Amino acid sequence: MKFFPFVLLLFSAGCIDFSMDEEAMKKAFKERDLVPLSKKLEVGDDQIHYVSINQNKDNLAVFIHGSPGSWSAFVDYFKNDSLLRSYDLVSVDRPGYGLSDAGRPIISLERQAELIAQVLNEFEHSHVVLVGHSLGGPIAARLAMSYPERVQGLIMVAPSIDPEMERYEWYRTWISTKVGGWITPQDIWVSNAEIVPLKQELEEMMPLWNKVKSKSIVIQGTSDMFVPKENAEFARKMLNDTLLEVRYLEDVNHFIPWTHPETIIQALLDLSVK
Repeated sequence: MKFFPFVLLLFSAGCIDFSMDEEAMKKAFKERDLVPLSKKLEVGDDQIHYVSINQNKDNLAVFIHGSPGSWSAFVDYFKNDSLLRSYDLVSVDRPGYGLSDAGRPIISLERQAELIAQVLNEFEHSHVVLVGHSLGGPIAARLAMSYPERVQGLIMVAPSIDPEMERYEWYRTWISTKVGGWITPQDIWVSNAEIVPLKQELEEMMPLWNKVKSKSIVIQGTSDMFVPKENAEFARKMLNDTLLEVRYLEDVNHFIPWTHPETIIQALLDLSVK
């Protein structure tokens, strides 16, 4: 992550709320026939919160947000009629964000995948497609590695998956100090705590990529200042036969879920069972 965009994120984060409580959710859907349901699971000492719309469709889309973020990063997808005709939807608060033990990050990508797998166990859909944005990308991939029988499709959007692309950034060490932690907004502090060890986590995943059996699509902007576009080519190398396509978006930045939602919806429709 480059220093300049990170500074913009840090100093704007004080006025940004990455989460959406249940009252705000109901207000956002007051004109809609379908209102997402909110649920929190206790898994050992951890909590995982998610929202869902379940109409007993054949397809289930599971959205995994980046760093920082919350389930509401994908709130507009829950209002998309063309998507809802084909899919039931789930979006999670990853550990440390929203209602999933806010302020208490979980560093292990494997453990994060385990917690999201517990969410999947709440549903009986036979065709599950994961959508992971940014740091949600490697977590979606880790879930597909550990639970190949539960994941039929994988969409990674601007994913941070190549350990060689993770560089040392001095300001992250500063945020980890007592003073840095004191003045840094909580969600940004959690984000920093999980990004600092990301390179090692990705290195530990290297031998596991051949365990991904799901059909996969990668979506990447060519002007992404946060996640280098080389990550998409890393996916091409590691996924081999399971990768259907790398879809590059020319002159597009990191924020594809909000600026180009149609690309993600089309990928979901391409991976759906009819």
